Amino acid sequence: MTLIVEDGTGKADSQAYLSAIELTAYASARGISIVGDVEVLILRASMYVDALSFVGSKNTKDQAMQWPRLNVYMDGFAILTTEIPKLLKDLQAEVSIAIGNGNDPLETVQRAVKRTKVGPIEKEYADNAAPFVMNLRIKALERKLTSSVGGSTFTVSRG
Repeated sequence: MTLIVEDGTGKADSQAYLSAIELTAYASARGISIVGDVEVLILRASMYVDALSFVGSKNTKDQAMQWPRLNVYMDGFAILTTEIPKLLKDLQAEVSIAIGNGNDPLETVQRAVKRTKVGPIEKEYADNAAPFVMNLRIKALERKLTSSVGGSTFTVSRG
């Protein structure tokens, strides 16, 4: 399978924001092993990433994915309407790696179990413990792409 990677032109058939080569390089640079089929992980991560509520708006109605976008500012700088931010690629890489490690953010969250006991081994969770594993790297990357901090966007029209 060959992934169709969005390059900033607003492809009508794109499936991902990064290639298998980019994901492999990202993981290698950080000493992370990828578990599973790289392209499948990227496709699964695309479902999660593209469901986020990003700042700005899609560049065209015909593009398959949420990026490229209009009216996006990060750290006070405008993001070009033909740009796929590195931060977005990093987010898709982190989600891909997390899915490979069994932490798919789109999985159904099971009801939290406070106490389990198997033979002599017993485990109890704190009352306020999350019912799932939360990847804080993913949440930090998401925050920058989904909040309008660092730039304001609004529409002005003449009456």
